[in-house]
Amino acid sequence: MLEYVHFVPGRLRLKLSELRSQSSASEAEAYIRTVPGVTGAAANPATGSVTINFAKELSIDDLWQSLRAKGYVSTRFAGPCAAGQLRVDSVGVERFGRVVTFALLDAVVRHSAQALVRALL
Repeated sequence: MLEYVHFVPGRLRLKLSELRSQSSASEAEAYIRTVPGVTGAAANPATGSVTINFAKELSIDDLWQSLRAKGYVSTRFAGPCAAGQLRVDSVGVERFGRVVTFALLDAVVRHSAQALVRALL
């Protein structure tokens, strides 16, 4: 399942739960390197992510279709946003946003609590 996508021109990073084994990560990396226009691919089974570097001649749409044809992504590509993030129809992306929001809120509460305790002492 696609969990996270980050895109800047010439570089795409995907986090896929299916890549959390060495064999799956190696297989994905090998396939991605065969896509015309891809200049490099590095899969990390510890994080389940793959980073793809590609030439400007290869459009993100064509790369996405190659990944979709092999089954690495099943969501529809909706194009890059202004900040370089990709919009995808995925529950995983929404979950990622909730986790980041919770982590930020937790950090603010901890910092505030520590400041309050210091002020009282």
